[in-house]
Amino acid sequence: MQDSIGRRIKSARIDKSLTQDELARILNVTRGAVANWEHNRSFPPAKNFPNLASVLGVSASYLQMESDYPYINEIPLPEDFKRIPIIATVKCGTDGLAFEEDGGYINVENKHGEDLRAFRCKGDSMVNEGIYDGDVAIVRIQDTVESGELAIVVIGGDEGTLKRVRYQNDAIILEAANPNYPARVFTGIDRAIVHIVGKVIETRRKWQ
Repeated sequence: MQDSIGRRIKSARIDKSLTQDELARILNVTRGAVANWEHNRSFPPAKNFPNLASVLGVSASYLQMESDYPYINEIPLPEDFKRIPIIATVKCGTDGLAFEEDGGYINVENKHGEDLRAFRCKGDSMVNEGIYDGDVAIVRIQDTVESGELAIVVIGGDEGTLKRVRYQNDAIILEAANPNYPARVFTGIDRAIVHIVGKVIETRRKWQ
């Protein structure tokens, strides 16, 4: 998905943990105006960019697509790092995986490989692995993992989930790391509804 003024506004808003309503109140505009900005249906007046940038904690030149770096005096990433999008949801579509980005980005080392995504973790099913709601999982996109590895998995084509994958005889077992969530076991033809999206290679904590 192409970068744009709207995507940058949305990404900066999310990074500041602001809702569209909260940003609208701060700027004394309507929520609809903020939504239109983020969907590139309209843009803030040029004279308002400095105030918007100040509220969002980024530079006005970044929001106006005049710079690729969000912060004043920010230097380019070292050559051994790159920026990848954070994914809000993933589903199985008719043409393969359908990713929906949440507007944010994260920096990762090139050594992790080429086909990488970052996934925003939801819920508390993996808390005993030290993975909490709002954390970010760095994932290498691949359709298989070894038994015992953490993976992003789509079940039945619906929204993906992070689980530990195990293979036992004919079964695929998806294990949570919270006793409130029993393991899910898929055998026989039910194995076909389990789709491995990628291997989790790193998680990062979202500190409040």
